[in-house]
Amino acid sequence: MKTKYYYSVVLVFFMPALISCNSGGSKASNNTTSPSVKFSDSAITKLPNNQVCMVNNRFMKAVQIAVPLNNKTYYGCCEGCVKTLNEDSTSRFTSDPLSGEQVDKAIAFIIGKPGSTEDVLYFKTEANGKEYFKKKYIQNRK
Repeated sequence: MKTKYYYSVVLVFFMPALISCNSGGSKASNNTTSPSVKFSDSAITKLPNNQVCMVNNRFMKAVQIAVPLNNKTYYGCCEGCVKTLNEDSTSRFTSDPLSGEQVDKAIAFIIGKPGSTEDVLYFKTEANGKEYFKKKYIQNRK
């Protein structure tokens, strides 16, 4: 009985957040859509930070809601993501796939993940992004 109650509570609290972020489009206030971007397997696709939901780590193809914090700007796709960015500092950081160093998403070099149309990778520097891409996607094809 307790398990059933627990799942009901979890569903009630988390379902609105899931629906708001996955409702088929950006909730951003300035919905300027960019041309279709396809992530390349042979070249880096650098993404504009303001078109990435930094909570879902997805390229949204439109300008997202700006969340200014500590003299930096983060971006979220909906009010739930804005709230998360404001309240949960861990949502604003990730690890550089090459170096393993902590990366602040607001100042990261962001690329589209090859093989995807929306997943993104964050790097501490542009050089790290290029080296990672070369090792992971270019050298592995030879």
